Amino acid sequence: MLTSLNTAELIGKHCKLQRPVRDHEGRSRFSEQPRIIREVNNLDRRMYLVQFDDGATTFLFPDEVVIQ
Repeated sequence: MLTSLNTAELIGKHCKLQRPVRDHEGRSRFSEQPRIIREVNNLDRRMYLVQFDDGATTFLFPDEVVIQ
């Protein structure tokens, strides 16, 4: 995980999943490298909204990905 990047530098970057995750439609994802759409803070938790190549999205915590 790269913590030195600010929010503007994260947008558009691809990331590698550290473990299988489920998208909003319930599909399990692992081998893909989604693109970060935005960074959000919710209840003092930092999360990334990511988008997969097929357009599906999900929220991930920074420890679930490695920024490419």
